[in-house]
Amino acid sequence: MTIKKITDNQQAIILAGSIIDGTGAKPKTRQAIIIDNQKIKKIIPEQQLTDSTELQNYEKIDLNDYTILPGLIDSHVHLALDGIDFKKVTDEWNSISKTKERVNKELKNTLKNGVVAVRDGGDRAQISFIAKQMVEEKEALGPDIVTTNYALSKKEYYGSFLGPGIESKDEIKAEVTKLHQSNIDQLKVLASGIVSFSEYGKVGAVQFSIDELKHIVNLAHEYDLQVMAHASSEEAVQTCIQAGVDTLEHGYFLSEDSLKELAAKEIPWIPTVVPVANQPNDKDLYSEKELVIIKQTYELQLKMIDKAQDLGVKLGIGTDAGAYQVRHGLSYFRELELFNQTSLSPLEIIKIATKNNSEIIELDHKLGSIEPNKKPELIGVKGDPLKDLSLLDNPEIIIHAA
Repeated sequence: MTIKKITDNQQAIILAGSIIDGTGAKPKTRQAIIIDNQKIKKIIPEQQLTDSTELQNYEKIDLNDYTILPGLIDSHVHLALDGIDFKKVTDEWNSISKTKERVNKELKNTLKNGVVAVRDGGDRAQISFIAKQMVEEKEALGPDIVTTNYALSKKEYYGSFLGPGIESKDEIKAEVTKLHQSNIDQLKVLASGIVSFSEYGKVGAVQFSIDELKHIVNLAHEYDLQVMAHASSEEAVQTCIQAGVDTLEHGYFLSEDSLKELAAKEIPWIPTVVPVANQPNDKDLYSEKELVIIKQTYELQLKMIDKAQDLGVKLGIGTDAGAYQVRHGLSYFRELELFNQTSLSPLEIIKIATKNNSEIIELDHKLGSIEPNKKPELIGVKGDPLKDLSLLDNPEIIIHAA
């Protein structure tokens, strides 16, 4: 794997054997991507280069043996966690040096696996904010980071490691205002607990009433902040829909009626299949009964993804990286692989991973597709990922606007 950096003021032409532009359009062969000052200027057929004198001094990057795609995006991660040892990593939160050292590795792994942007769902120690600063200040090589800083939840409910917890409705305005003043990109709220692996269909309690959650959403929208809502169970999903959240995260055990409402209200759904599907990797942790429940749970989620696509729900791809058994960057392709077990085509999955995700995390002005005025954050693979999606596992070249 090679990372090719595009620097400020660099003028370059990428000669692409084939381009999948992320919009859902069919691939185009023998294209030239013209880059100027870390932006895509235009895309033209390679044969037209001979007619252009203005491009003669541009650096030629010959990738005629590659299919070029937009960089991938992960719309749900937790950089504060490592997917391996929850206790060890949370104990290290008190050490900035140890945390930065680990996060630096996570960021590199993410970028090396072709993921050029992530949206972080927050943590109590506000590690995601530190990670964003590390990238922006060039202390670390990594993806663009959209941060929520920490999540809003009810005190004594699930999520104490994600945020301090709210005890009353009176605290909501203070917390939303505090988060806004910390310069978050989006706001994260926990509307439910997590899925049980010991009792099929059981989910942790709903945390906020419709009225309370609507109050959070309205306050966030006053600050021009979109709300990403962690919610599993039909009750929690319905609470989120009625409250007007902007994206639905997880959504296990939602109903077809809820999918219809998500489509009608244009609320994207990020199903995060891999944090459940990867649990059997640690077979010693679970009983035979629990392994069956885990399989039933994620297989139902795949069926609902199919229904969501048929009903016109906007889908996003998020791994929940940092959750147990979900490594940053390293587990991204596993989510694509799970989506590929549905009826969605590879072209549709690529669009979800790029253009859809860029819109969900509000970076579509610069990422998500190969189009003029976008950043040249690209990946290259040898072969046709529409015939073999596994080519996206460890792309061979990353074009990165450093």
